[in-house]
Amino acid sequence: MYKSVWDFHKKYSDVREDDSYWEWVVNESSEIAKRYNECKFVVNLLLTVVTELERVYKEKFKK
Repeated sequence: MYKSVWDFHKKYSDVREDDSYWEWVVNESSEIAKRYNECKFVVNLLLTVVTELERVYKEKFKK
């Protein structure tokens, strides 16, 4: 599960401003969570990654 979340983070670490990027982030994070039966630990890891992506987005595009 760590590798799944790490691969997810690597895949989306180049934060983009377009809506399709964020749709992919949401959809793939949901798929990973389902793959691990919505395990709270995995969900929390994914939420942490998404929060970090949002932080980078704000820093990069909302100056």
